[in-house]
Amino acid sequence: MVYLIFVFLSLLVLESIYFVDCTVTVQLERFEQRQIGFHMANFSALRVRKFNRTTWVLDGEGELFVDLTDEYQASVTFAHSPLGNNQWNEYPMKISKDKLCNVFNGSYKEYQPYFIDYTNMPRVEEEWVCPFPKGQYWVRDLAPDGSFIPSVVPAGYWRFTGSIFDASDEIVLQFIAFMRVKKGYL
Repeated sequence: MVYLIFVFLSLLVLESIYFVDCTVTVQLERFEQRQIGFHMANFSALRVRKFNRTTWVLDGEGELFVDLTDEYQASVTFAHSPLGNNQWNEYPMKISKDKLCNVFNGSYKEYQPYFIDYTNMPRVEEEWVCPFPKGQYWVRDLAPDGSFIPSVVPAGYWRFTGSIFDASDEIVLQFIAFMRVKKGYL
């Protein structure tokens, strides 16, 4: 009888853990433009700054000097460091290298609701938009929420590397964002 009560309580605990919602929060750590591509763009004035006691935001401006057309390709890769000690494990999830206009009208369009209210970057609606136009761009107080991150993504430090490739498959522009993913249960 005691055994049945133990099994029942164990199943009850497991079921409650399984149905508890996991909240994912994101804390920005750093944003940088690699030391290449300053002939194409200068976004070195984008900085992560402390907004209040618990929130860090991306803020600043930059300039794109050329129109980014289909002669360029773009990709985003992700790396995880569980301890935050710069021992990065490249993750298989990524935005695959594709022509820039395809990325702009695909992945960019899909994720723009998470950042578009905080920037003057172009909006992509139903019609095809190409090229990504040159110009001055700004970001104001962008504090990403964790709603776009699947709950299976592990907590820890993450590195997002966005790269632009030219026609000869050389990296001509690269941005890196570092963030910390935290998980909690309701």
